Amino acid sequence: MHFDEIHSKHFVTLSRTPLPHTLIEQALVAMGGGGNDGMNFRKQALAAAGWAYDGLVPFAKHPDKAAEAFNRLREAMAAAESPEALLQALGAE
Repeated sequence: MHFDEIHSKHFVTLSRTPLPHTLIEQALVAMGGGGNDGMNFRKQALAAAGWAYDGLVPFAKHPDKAAEAFNRLREAMAAAESPEALLQALGAE
């Protein structure tokens, strides 16, 4: 999967078209099987990519760290075909 590079300004910008990090989140949920399983996988992948905050902390609170985590995800997703391969590429167990 190909996604555009994520910049910290994306997390503090309103847009009618989905920004790259939104598309990545949607792809993670789908990769994880959708529903609750997909949301759990999304959280797990974000944590593996370096997002150290829980779901109550918005990305806009730490936009530089969010951009770094999403860019790690973007690079890993370019080659990963499965949830397990993605987590392995991110260094998670």
